[in-house]
Amino acid sequence: MEENNQFGNESKLPENLNLVQIERSYELEQELLHAIRWGNPYKVEDILAMRRNSFGSTCCDGNKIASKALRCCKNHLIALNALCRNAARQGGLQALYLHTMSNKFILMIEHAVSVTHLDEVLYGQIALDYAKAVLDFSVSSYSPMIKQIVTYLTVHLTEDVRIEDLGRMHNTHISHISRKFKKETGMSIPAYVSKQRMSLAKLYFESGEVSIKDVSSMLGFSDSNYFSKVFKRYCNQTPSEYINMVHDR
Repeated sequence: MEENNQFGNESKLPENLNLVQIERSYELEQELLHAIRWGNPYKVEDILAMRRNSFGSTCCDGNKIASKALRCCKNHLIALNALCRNAARQGGLQALYLHTMSNKFILMIEHAVSVTHLDEVLYGQIALDYAKAVLDFSVSSYSPMIKQIVTYLTVHLTEDVRIEDLGRMHNTHISHISRKFKKETGMSIPAYVSKQRMSLAKLYFESGEVSIKDVSSMLGFSDSNYFSKVFKRYCNQTPSEYINMVHDR
């Protein structure tokens, strides 16, 4: 009889484990991933607010030992990063952005020194940045031809791709390609390439790259001064200003 009581006590759930809350937590997680997949950062913000109102801390905070709590929270965000990356992939975000963003967030997670920063800053940033990337660069809504062109441009982002080459690839007049591309993406092919390059430059800076010359070269610019001018045109900041802003976060 005593053995049965002992077994029963050991099999009980911890008092602070609320199964209703756990279920709600997973429901919100699925809603978050759905919003990322559809490139809806506004919905992501709403879900993050609901999660915080319902649970307070979004990270693992059950461990009272500071070093273990920090590692627990980092592991939680590494898993979140993987889930968000997969949702963004399903939403049509291309591999170049997925790879660069994922690596950026892994570095940011590992360099974090407090649970508070992970919980109050990085958790939301991961979800929002993936949703914004899907909104800006997903190819899922484009026609097959434009989807192929955008993918080709992204793969060859550091090269000077001529519109004439795209015309020959698709056996289509360049004027038709240019009109169709602008109709579907809202910008010309050169503007789209520049925007992609500057978005990638921001990711490189956020990943720890601080040499403007190196990032300029990585993106196919032979002149770092010209790169800086283009960066300021699209980002409303110079590369130096953006780097300083990232480091001040």
